[in-house]
Formats: sequence, structure tokens, C-alpha cells
Amino acid sequence: MRLAMRQVKIIVAAATAGLLALTTACGASGGSTSNATISLGMIIDKTGVFASSGIPALNGVQLAVDETNQAGGINGKKIDLVVQDGTSDPAVAAAAARTLSRKVQAVLGTASGSGCRAVQPILDSAKVLQYCLSPQQFTLTPLFFWGLAPVTGYIPATVPWLKAQGYHRIAFIGQNDATGDGYLSVFNAIAKSDPANYQIVGQERFDSGATNLETQATKLRDTKPDLIVAGTTGGNIVPVVRAVKSLGMTQPIWVGTGSVSLDALSPLAGDLPAGGLFANAFWADISDEVPAGVPYAADVTSFAKAYSAKYNQKSVSAAAGSYDATMQIIAAVKSGATKGTEIATHIESSAFTGALGDYKFSPAVHQGATLPPVMMTYQGAKGLKLAFSGS
Repeated sequence: MRLAMRQVKIIVAAATAGLLALTTACGASGGSTSNATISLGMIIDKTGVFASSGIPALNGVQLAVDETNQAGGINGKKIDLVVQDGTSDPAVAAAAARTLSRKVQAVLGTASGSGCRAVQPILDSAKVLQYCLSPQQFTLTPLFFWGLAPVTGYIPATVPWLKAQGYHRIAFIGQNDATGDGYLSVFNAIAKSDPANYQIVGQERFDSGATNLETQATKLRDTKPDLIVAGTTGGNIVPVVRAVKSLGMTQPIWVGTGSVSLDALSPLAGDLPAGGLFANAFWADISDEVPAGVPYAADVTSFAKAYSAKYNQKSVSAAAGSYDATMQIIAAVKSGATKGTEIATHIESSAFTGALGDYKFSPAVHQGATLPPVMMTYQGAKGLKLAFSGS
């Protein structure tokens, strides 16, 4: 289709200003838009301590983009994924946000709570929609959405398991950032709601990237806990587990979904804690075991099959959540949204079911899918296995 030169200029101007920037590649005649692309921004931790969560999240986004492009793109235009490495450093992520805010109006990432928190005010100010890929708690703003499940969703998903296992005395060790704050808030809320049954007997924090946590683990050991809670993201789970094991502690370790990827856990394959390593699960983490009675079972298995075929590894919730987030943004653009505010309105008002289940957004709710009452355990070479289902 040929456009008048004035129309071409309008499109290029819109690209410079805005949303999912339209980049028009002219043909020999100077007027063809057949090669136009729609750019989608992403700030993700490809390197650093959060890379074990960031890489699966990047893979999930890339899978969604590739599937869309192979199906003809959006109204004939291919999606160009523009990726900035956050390097697991909030300051670097913030700098990347400033760069992308001049090019696009929708950005996915980061995978960590601290990174998302650093990026949020920058993209908000630029009126660029952000879809954070962390479950941590954030201040709700009109253009900020976040994935996986809300941190508050861990409470009903975790308590049935705590009751079934008889865990009452809980010791916490977590990062000294938004991730640690979020996970600690979960167990503080559990203890506050039922103090007769649950007590936080010890709390220790550490800076992301620390390699030796035996001092903190020793203090927790002295509190005689039933369960150790690790409030970590990415590879930060490794020093926690190794410290607990080196001290001969036999308590099980609970870890948040931010550290539950095979890449994050693989260094522990031959170094598992005596009490076991457990985490809340989306069915996408253990897709081979999803019951047929789960309403979105077909979405889980379809995603897992496609992910495995492309990356030769099992799916995890980090990848499934980023895939779902991307598909929601793509659906908004397909509907005609051309600004961050319009994408936000579409997400808020449209029902969506994906690999993590049903998303129920509204102007007052910008958080992700509901976490089911399912626990899994990491078994080294055997991978992630179902450990408990309260469904």
C-alpha cells in the first residue's frame, strides 16, 4: 500500500514520539511501509545475580514476539524487541529506562523488585507503560502493571502447606531490598493473622550478591526454627542453601518464585539442603503434572510445549509470566491502542487467560494471575516436582 509523503512524515513523527515506536523502512520508491516494525522495549537482567530469573523472562517475551511475527505480526507489521541489559543493578536499569522512554511507550521488566522500583518513576514520568516481571508489592500508578502473582497472594497459597506440614516457628533470611521486603511481609502477615500458630523467631538480611551467609545462618539456627524462609531472587538462593547445609541444619527451606528457575537452582543440584527446598508453584513450573481439571490446563501445556521446543528446557513461571505479559500488550496494540494510556485501559478492561491462569485486572488492580495453593520441591537432576496441592 502506498502512502502520500505527508502521511509518511506523520507516521515517522509518531514513531519518534511514541508508543511501541513505529519505524518505517522505505523501499526503493520511498513510500512503501511494508517493512514497518513495531518496537517493544524490555529491560531485563541478562547478566549479574538476577540473570537466572532474567533469562527465562527474556525467553518468554521472545517466544511471544516470535509467535506473533510468524503469524503475520500486528496488522502486517513485525514486532522488534529492543532489549536493554539491567545487569542486576537498579542504577543501570534506571539508565536503560531513560533511553527506552524516548523510543517506546511499553516496556517489560525488570525481573527483580529493586529493578522495577528504580524504573517505575522514570517510565511513569514519561507516560510509558511498564509491565514489571516481579511479584513484589509496589505503589499502584496508572501505567504500572506487575506480573506473576501479588505478594499478598502467597498467603492463602502457602498457609495450607504450613498447616499440613506442622511448621510453626519460622526464621527469615532475605535480600536487603524490595524482594526481601516483599517476602518478609508475607510471613509477617501470616504470623500476625494467627499468632497462636505462627511465629517469626528470627530475621536476617543480606546484600544481593553476597557469597557467604554462615554468620546470618548461625543466628537463625540458634532460634530453633521449623522452617527457613529465603526471600531471594535469582542466584541469591545459592549462598542461603549452602550456608544452611554447611551448618548441618536440617530444616526445610521455602524460597519465593523469584528464585525458582532451573538456571538459578542448578548450582545446588548436588548440594541440596537436608530438609528439602520448597516453593510455591504455578502449574507452568510443573506442567507435566497439571491436572486436567484445572480450567486453563490447555494454556499451560501449550505454552510448555512451545517453550520446550524453542529453548530445549522445561518451562518455569518466570517465562510463562513474561509470555503472558507480552501477549496482553500485543492484544492491546492489535485492538488499536497507540499510547501507553490506551494499552493500560485495554489491559484493565479485557479478560485474559494465559499460561499462569486468569488475569483479573481493573483500574484498582494491576497485579497478575492468582497463585494456586500448590507447592513444589527441587530434586536436583530430577528437576521440579509437585510436593503438595491444596486445591
